Amino acid sequence: MVAAPAPKLMIKRQDGQYRELEWDRELITIGRDGANDIVIDHPLASRRHARLERTEDGFAVRDLESTNGTFLNQERIEGLHYLHNQDQIIIADTVVIFQDPEATVKGVLPPELLRAVREELRVDSRTKEIYIKGAILQPPLTVKEFQLLEMLYNRRGQVISKDEIARQVWDYEVFDYNAIDALVYRLRQRIEPDPAHPRYLVTQRGFGYKLLTTPE
Repeated sequence: MVAAPAPKLMIKRQDGQYRELEWDRELITIGRDGANDIVIDHPLASRRHARLERTEDGFAVRDLESTNGTFLNQERIEGLHYLHNQDQIIIADTVVIFQDPEATVKGVLPPELLRAVREELRVDSRTKEIYIKGAILQPPLTVKEFQLLEMLYNRRGQVISKDEIARQVWDYEVFDYNAIDALVYRLRQRIEPDPAHPRYLVTQRGFGYKLLTTPE
């Protein structure tokens, strides 16, 4: 009997580092400790963060009660979760893509998946948390700051007018635009590496604002 080919793990770091690993053992450990099979030297990674497990039922990832969580396709998980072809495991600033050679699906990664891998800024509406280059934003945003960022994130790449921001964030038909400018200023102070030269929340002069989560 010919043994089935081993799955591949595509490991991508936020700084551009990339490597491929063959899943050729029962267990693969992931964490900040140098003894792990996959070492993630990032402060948001726990020393023993997660474990990849090969079982009779397939291939799975298990979160080891990590402090900042293990995410599967951008959803935080608890315990054991089975993997499917092209699933993404996100830990701190690292994305691990599971590639199953037995999968029948062929073709390239869909554009939305490629964009998600490259995203520098991510909004988790469920947990009300913001991640910038894999690091959670602390302290949390104010309610209005989060509402504005979430609105822009849900329509990232699109220009949103001040009138629409006023209706969605404040529920006003007529509003003092100075308050919107002030809110944008405060939000930039929190999310931008250089607020004077915005990388994510940019102004489209004469039209409004738009959010870029994968800036060049």
